[in-house]
Amino acid sequence: MAIQKLYPEIRGTRTGYVIRFTCPACAAESIIVNNSPRDHFKKSRVASCRHCRTRLNIMTPV
Repeated sequence: MAIQKLYPEIRGTRTGYVIRFTCPACAAESIIVNNSPRDHFKKSRVASCRHCRTRLNIMTPV
C-alpha cells in the first residue's frame, strides 16, 4: 500500500478552464489550465508552484 503525502491545502479561484492560486511560500501567483472537461470538475488537485516548486493541494470552488 502506498503512503499518501499530505500537502498544505490552499484555496484557488476558478475562471473558466483556468485555476489561479497564490503560493504561501513565495507569494507568487500560479495558474493551472485544464485540458479536459473531466479535470474541470475536480474539487481538489495536487500542483506545484511555477516559481519555487512547492507542492500544494489546491481546493477549488464548485
